[in-house]
Amino acid sequence: MQKVFFVTSLFTSSGKTLFTLGLLNSLKESVVSFKTGPDFIDPLFHKKITGKKGYNLDSFFLDGPELKKHFLTAAAGYPNIVIEGAMGVLDGIKKGYASCDDVAYQLGLPVILLIESYPSIHTMGAVIKGVMSSMKSSVSAVIITKSRSQKLFDLQKEDILNSTGIEKIFRFPYDEALTVKSRHLGLDTSCNEIVKIAESSARIIKENMDLSCLCTEIPELSQTVLPESTYEKTVAIASDEAFLFFYHENIEFFQKCGYRPVFFSPIKDSIPPDADMYYLPGGYPELYAKQLSANKPMLRSLYELCTSEKPVLAECGGFMYLGNSIQEYPMVGFFDVSSSMKPSMQGNFGYQNIKIKNSDHTYKGHEFHYAQMSYGEKPNALKITMESSKKTSVEGLLKQKTLGSFTHFYFRSSKKDDALWLYL
Repeated sequence: MQKVFFVTSLFTSSGKTLFTLGLLNSLKESVVSFKTGPDFIDPLFHKKITGKKGYNLDSFFLDGPELKKHFLTAAAGYPNIVIEGAMGVLDGIKKGYASCDDVAYQLGLPVILLIESYPSIHTMGAVIKGVMSSMKSSVSAVIITKSRSQKLFDLQKEDILNSTGIEKIFRFPYDEALTVKSRHLGLDTSCNEIVKIAESSARIIKENMDLSCLCTEIPELSQTVLPESTYEKTVAIASDEAFLFFYHENIEFFQKCGYRPVFFSPIKDSIPPDADMYYLPGGYPELYAKQLSANKPMLRSLYELCTSEKPVLAECGGFMYLGNSIQEYPMVGFFDVSSSMKPSMQGNFGYQNIKIKNSDHTYKGHEFHYAQMSYGEKPNALKITMESSKKTSVEGLLKQKTLGSFTHFYFRSSKKDDALWLYL
């Protein structure tokens, strides 16, 4: 049997990531990890602890059967599976679609529900009971986080049991030293203390609860032995401190399409490797704009690539990089656009249905950025329909065979077994 730990919370900022890191540290030799929703950052944290790539589980990107197939394939062969939910358990699109609860329901798994302790006894049980009445999935255990008092916890535990019937209720004590730093777009990916934080969290978990009481056992999934991939082409992928927001599923999709992935650093390398196509994902180019701008050989090489007949796909930060400038720093200059950073979210935030110019089928993606872009040329690349509002607009730029937009594509969401760059 395989053991699944599906961690979610009533509300965001309840210590879910901290608890998940502790779980991963406890199980790291034998665990595979997932994050619900479109988030890039938490899977990066997972990898820092386990040394293994983390996957996403998103019921907007993939429908029920495809989502379950993805989960079972990625989890096969691992004794332990940890899933970290996004935001609050019911937070998603309208009526809970694409929420953590929706993913758990689609996979047929119960969740471990975290709730931050506050000075109340009877309210907590009532709140949990109310949320459970709106959930499609079930709750196997409750963990009260940031708990400052054993006495208060004991009273809360009794009330939650009486209100909900849940017997597995545990305490995760407050520790002011355990803080994962944040910055715009999410948690700080450069946090060098993350391993120590995960170790401390694992210690607290061990002292206060039994992991065997938290997991859900599922029949063991046998690992499918796939034939060795044969690569006819190569895709060069920007990957360093500035460009780190990409789905591992997208890399696997490249491989499925016959592309061998190779990686390069726009910050440190002089030129990109020779390849059949190029992929510049999102990240934090604004934080490394000075270094990116100073690497003139890379800027010149990428400009030449964009004017060639080779496909180039640039998402969000990669799109900004191909423009004239980020803040005051000159960039590649292929697209006549300039980017500046703002204190709040910009653009079409949220899930997107996407049609590419000259294509008759759709992809799904997500947009989330604080960059504001000034356009010197008219958007012409993508017809975007926002999933939540159904608002439609034309976004992104397609020039020669280079496509740039703020959209992060999830390649597997296409209903056709082909790749978007075939349309460039």
